[in-house]
Amino acid sequence: MLQGLIDFAQSLGAALATLLPTLCYVSGSFMLLGSVWGYYSRSKGENGPANSPFVCAALFFAGATFLSFPTFLNVGNQTLGFSGTAGLSSSATAVKFSASDLTAAVSQGPIATLTAILNIFQYYFMCYGAFWIYVSIMRQIGSMKGRNNTSTSVNLCMIVGGFLVMNADTVAPALVKQLHLLSS
Repeated sequence: MLQGLIDFAQSLGAALATLLPTLCYVSGSFMLLGSVWGYYSRSKGENGPANSPFVCAALFFAGATFLSFPTFLNVGNQTLGFSGTAGLSSSATAVKFSASDLTAAVSQGPIATLTAILNIFQYYFMCYGAFWIYVSIMRQIGSMKGRNNTSTSVNLCMIVGGFLVMNADTVAPALVKQLHLLSS
């Protein structure tokens, strides 16, 4: 039963790992084209939120970010002090977890058990966190264009939260130790 849950989480992670590059390449390409179109429309005298120089520049930088999304994620990880690396490929190997592995982790204490469980789902957490970073950037661009009313601070919190989810196998045990929620 546990192996079925692990396989399901890895299937979700693999689906996100296939969907996210597609979304990044399509969104990034359209944002670059939208930026060029916005500058062109502005030069012809058209006005509006999508034609402001700030929005056009933001579209350009967001498009470039999406077209180099793994680099953006890796720089964000390094900036926040994490060692995880990201790539736009679904080449993760299947995780096999046996009852003896769980017994060994349990015998080492609750934090070792938590770390072992989070390591099993690491691929899913990496993809899910990267997906929410993508969503938050898209929300911010939509806000700048006047399509939604989300605040920049919420989107920045979503980006930081996405990086924390991507590194859940590092963050959760450190947080549990720091807050003294579990004994070693």
